[in-house]
Amino acid sequence: MTFDQAAVEYAKDGGEARYLVKMAEQLAGVTLHKITPQMVRAAAKKAFPDQANATVNRQGIVPARSVINYAHSQGWCAPIKVASFKVDKVKKVAVGADYLTALKPHLMIHSYALLLFVHTTGRRIGEAVMLTPNDIDLNKRSAYIGVTKNGEPAYASLVPPLVDILRDLEPLNNRVFRYMGYNGIYKTLKRACRLAGVDYLATHQPGRHSFATNLHENEGWTSKAIADAGGWKSPRLVEENYIHTNDAATRATALINSKMAHPLKSVK
Repeated sequence: MTFDQAAVEYAKDGGEARYLVKMAEQLAGVTLHKITPQMVRAAAKKAFPDQANATVNRQGIVPARSVINYAHSQGWCAPIKVASFKVDKVKKVAVGADYLTALKPHLMIHSYALLLFVHTTGRRIGEAVMLTPNDIDLNKRSAYIGVTKNGEPAYASLVPPLVDILRDLEPLNNRVFRYMGYNGIYKTLKRACRLAGVDYLATHQPGRHSFATNLHENEGWTSKAIADAGGWKSPRLVEENYIHTNDAATRATALINSKMAHPLKSVK
């Protein structure tokens, strides 16, 4: 059996087919028994030549590895282990409402509404752009998200300022926020950040990361509660990847100092 044939069977059996096409094109006609880890890595790089390693791993190596290991479970070939490309972890930054306020004058209203939605709900940008008018209930201040990454439908609560915007915002191509895909927002956001004089943080940091961090730091929410609210599959994912304490060392010192019998004072 060839890789592309196995990919079809994998998808038919409920496997995630979202990123399989490009890898199936690269490994088309290659029998499973002949595929080596290095071949998978080379195919992933060729399929996504201009993407960062994190994207190559997610959209190339992971799907290919899943197909081959699925084929192993069917008795068609041996399992495979493919090392991911090295990804340098970037320190994530959480922002508050002031960040969105700075950007607002430099964004079209639908772009600002999209950013406000991900910031206040913690939902993924891909889920947000897929929303249609039928998914929105302004009277109940809620949005229905039928397709999520973890496979479970969900509801998101809308803050009053967003509800006010959506009442007057005309959808485009049956999309609430007018974007047909999430890539469309990034160029607009970069320009707005430059004009506002703030750091460009794409959508994930002012959205999902900030949602988790702000609930944890300012409201004292547990990881379990945050996971339930934002649609994470497990509290562990929230703890390891999405909760980031800003300026932790300074805050820890200030807290300890405040608890001391004789707080330390600066000497003039």
